[in-house]
Amino acid sequence: MLDRIAEFFIFGLVPLVVGVLAVPEATNAGEMTIAGEVTYRERIALPPDAVLVVELADVSLADAPATVVARRRIAPTGQVPIRFEFGFDPKAIQKGRTYTLQARITVGERLMFTATSHQVDPLAGKPQTVLLKMAR
Repeated sequence: MLDRIAEFFIFGLVPLVVGVLAVPEATNAGEMTIAGEVTYRERIALPPDAVLVVELADVSLADAPATVVARRRIAPTGQVPIRFEFGFDPKAIQKGRTYTLQARITVGERLMFTATSHQVDPLAGKPQTVLLKMAR
């Protein structure tokens, strides 16, 4: 009887425990991705030197400037919609805070289109569409 218990322990329980301990702990792979597209209503072609900048920003504090969590700069190769995708550190996202996607298209130093605020849940993983308005 004692031999069977020892056999069960050596060949049954020990491999099970070793197998459980050998499995790596689930960890965050690092970056998360936010993706979507930027568009505008006006029927205006973008100049070849236009630049799109999309930022993920924390705008929670009313009396302080927005904190940029991530930024992507794109030189569009065509017309709208312009697709974007960029990574960010999910550890930088705090519960209870307000995050927005801010986008702008510039030509040189001149602002052509802007979207100051598009509220977003960065951890949702859903594609985003940002509508820009012509800068006046």
